[in-house]
Amino acid sequence: MSPKNNTKVLINGNVYTLSGDESEEYIQRVALYINNKMDEIKHSDNGQLLNTRLLNVLLAINIADELFKERDLNNLMKNESKDKDQVIASLKEKIFKSDQEKNDLVSKITLLENEVKTHKKELDEYIRIFEENN
Repeated sequence: MSPKNNTKVLINGNVYTLSGDESEEYIQRVALYINNKMDEIKHSDNGQLLNTRLLNVLLAINIADELFKERDLNNLMKNESKDKDQVIASLKEKIFKSDQEKNDLVSKITLLENEVKTHKKELDEYIRIFEENN
């Protein structure tokens, strides 16, 4: 196991030491995100009237709302991706069948061309014999 990173962060004017498996840069980005969300709430119409407890509850609600919306979007994109994968698989199957049909037709054309050559030779022989007899 990798050692835990202990990272000091400043959140809402308070210094906290966060410990985790993530890099220090990542932990700082998370703290910055939280600070920015807090600032959004504080600078809203009634934000100055909020006590710390209510500010934290609204912060949690806002972040949970973003999380749920991102999950919904992610699920939608996964479903669209599955649908596209099914269309692609169907098209690949059609291409495969078309290739088989093309190969069958090419084989038939080759056979017919050989038959034509054979019949032409026979016809040429009949014409030669006919001309010799006349």
